[in-house]
Amino acid sequence: MDRRAQLAAADATLVGRLSRGDVAAFETLYDRYAHEVFVLAAHVLGRDDADEVVQDVFLKLWQRAGQFDPARGSFAAWFLTIARHRVFDQLKRRRSAVAVAEAIDDLLETAPDPRPGPGQRAWRAERRETVLAAVRELPAEQRRIVVLAYFGGLSQSAISEVLGVPLGTVKKRLRLGLAKLRASLSEPGRVEDRERPTASRQEA
Repeated sequence: MDRRAQLAAADATLVGRLSRGDVAAFETLYDRYAHEVFVLAAHVLGRDDADEVVQDVFLKLWQRAGQFDPARGSFAAWFLTIARHRVFDQLKRRRSAVAVAEAIDDLLETAPDPRPGPGQRAWRAERRETVLAAVRELPAEQRRIVVLAYFGGLSQSAISEVLGVPLGTVKKRLRLGLAKLRASLSEPGRVEDRERPTASRQEA
């Protein structure tokens, strides 16, 4: 069992104990994930509001631990989804175009880079930069929706609420943005046109 699988199994055990009111399990999960939630909240909302978000998210964890189902995915993915929803609920309450623009810029800058193995790191890093560059070339109204959907993990309905625009407009801008991305990434010389390293090449 690799380290990621071991961590997922340990988290599942801890959240099972937490669902039965185990304070020590709660403290362990807090130590493990509080910083990650704080960083997410600070990037989107600012450091002043990040501590409050961390407290709210872990309160929800205490209340909802029994809802976690390890058969549907890892605890980390489930918990960070709760955190993202809390962050964007707070952002929605602000109803500030400036705050939304800043959040989108931060999401672009901090988009995850999974790095699956040393043989593919350079290719993945170049591919990621190519995709992000193409996203930045989109018109602002399309870029916001693409980023919130694919980097922020929001549904089209949630994006409609966050940005305060009709759902039909969200769907249209997302469709246009994705079409422009496909066209941009299909241009000669883009990383997507280059041969992806294979496992055999990595081992050679």
